[in-house]
Amino acid sequence: MSPEVDAQLEHIAFDRLRLFLPIVIGGILIALAVSVPIGLPVPVSVIAINLVMVIAAVAMYLALRAHRIPPRFAHAVGALVWLLAPINTLSSYAITREATLALPLMLELASASLLVDTVWTLCVTIPVLVLGVPLSLHAGGLPVYPMSLVGLWFVTILMQQWMRRWTIRAETHRLDVERAAAMLAKELDERRRAEAESERLRDQFVHAQRMDAVGTLAAGLAHDMNNILGGILAFAEVLHAEATDKDVRADLARIRQEAERGAQLTRSLLAFSRRGQYRRRALLLHSVLDDMSPLLSRVLGKHIAVVRRDGPPTIVDGDPAQLGQVMLNLCLNASDAMDGTGTVTITTNEVDLVDHEVGSLPAGRYASLSVADTGSGMDADTQKRVFEPFFTTKPVGRGTGLGLAMVFGAIQAHGGAIVVDSTVGRGTTMTLYLPASEASPALPASEPVAVRRTRGLVLVVDDEPVVRSATARLVQQLGLTAVTASDGDEAVEIYKQRGHEIVLVLLDMMMPRMPGPECYRALRLLGETPVLLVSGYAAENVAQELLDAGAEGFLEKPYTRAQLGAEIDRIVGRAASDAGIVRSSDPHLKRPSDPKLGKA
Repeated sequence: MSPEVDAQLEHIAFDRLRLFLPIVIGGILIALAVSVPIGLPVPVSVIAINLVMVIAAVAMYLALRAHRIPPRFAHAVGALVWLLAPINTLSSYAITREATLALPLMLELASASLLVDTVWTLCVTIPVLVLGVPLSLHAGGLPVYPMSLVGLWFVTILMQQWMRRWTIRAETHRLDVERAAAMLAKELDERRRAEAESERLRDQFVHAQRMDAVGTLAAGLAHDMNNILGGILAFAEVLHAEATDKDVRADLARIRQEAERGAQLTRSLLAFSRRGQYRRRALLLHSVLDDMSPLLSRVLGKHIAVVRRDGPPTIVDGDPAQLGQVMLNLCLNASDAMDGTGTVTITTNEVDLVDHEVGSLPAGRYASLSVADTGSGMDADTQKRVFEPFFTTKPVGRGTGLGLAMVFGAIQAHGGAIVVDSTVGRGTTMTLYLPASEASPALPASEPVAVRRTRGLVLVVDDEPVVRSATARLVQQLGLTAVTASDGDEAVEIYKQRGHEIVLVLLDMMMPRMPGPECYRALRLLGETPVLLVSGYAAENVAQELLDAGAEGFLEKPYTRAQLGAEIDRIVGRAASDAGIVRSSDPHLKRPSDPKLGKA
């Protein structure tokens, strides 16, 4: 018999005692009440014994109800309670010598079958049997009475054994059913958890697919928009430089301003799609906050309190401009959630993460940056879509839905993750995790020495007619002559004919027929003319490969007249003077050292 069944038998013994004791008490009181009417003498001593037995039974019943008796004494207490009635009957017989008391003794002996433990049943029934034999002889004087008493005891023991075995089987079966039910419930819980996890993973997969699809769409849209905005911005620059009327120049400046705003939107789209150009370098995360603090105090307003809680200084490998934009977008989003009044808490820390503790991040040391607000919070459905581009809960005209999308893309591109913790009515906390770096922050670069501008022929290679034409006009305004090519094949043919005149090639990276990288290699086979890479969409590793192969620099679309002029001055001026330092407009994209010029 298992310990669980044994413990359950003790509880059954207690349950039977709670039911049996009121019957014993009631039986003793009823026997006293009917003894005189049926002609049985009831001396004072018999009444006293009966009252003592009743008091003992009541005390035992109260102790059971109050759980004062330990379970290990259940069988002993049960046997003692059963003895109360036989003791009362045998005592009454010893005093009154009434033979009719043999009948209640037999009934009491038969009730011993209700006891649960066989050993205790034998211990209490055998003495009663031995003492009851004289009473049975006095009742009839024939052997049939003691034989009946012994036979009744024997049947009582058999019944007790049968009931005990039946109880053990029933309890064993019940425990087996309970264990099976518990295992089934556990399996069901595990299945529910597995289904919930599967549903969560499916939602994550669908969300990732949707974000990837939207990212691809956003990147393609940004590429086309960059070409359109590049043409608008370039022609606005051309006309602004040539215009003499004050009002016309003001209008052109406004066009240029709006085109630059559009360019900011496309950069956000490219950041979301992780196809933008990131200028990473080792930097202190605190320095990003230091640089952004004056701007935050202005844009958030006087009614927004900004609280900083700086942890240990941690170095990360990142683009300070992108991370600053991330901070600005998070704080502006927090401000909107608080309707312009509340507290924004910015906390930095350094944490050690295990595998997949935060999203899919590998184990390692990370810098964490959290932005918490006291705003209205977000429900679960909003949290699922919060990083989708063009999704916004703001009123029409108050948001583009690209701010948090840009945050998501920028953090993903930096190899990090972002976690949202929000409760409706209790505010939102967005925590960024960026891989910590062992590199040392670079010292600020000194301003480059101005290089004189020279005349010469510039080959502009771009598949967009508007961009090609506008860039040629800008080149001419800068004092050089421009020749254009609509694709890589045409550029190679022009270079074969006029390569000795060309001092610079402006090469678009994304073109049909012959893409920029292939065109660059073809041009390199024909000569060593400097090449300035131009694109608003190219993957950073492709551009870096060409820079490592000898390209002079990288210019991101849409660019201004000043940016283009600075690059042309740098490259053409250096070529003319055969001196200088190669420096890209993108600090992250650097050329390797040239042994003829010294270390780059």
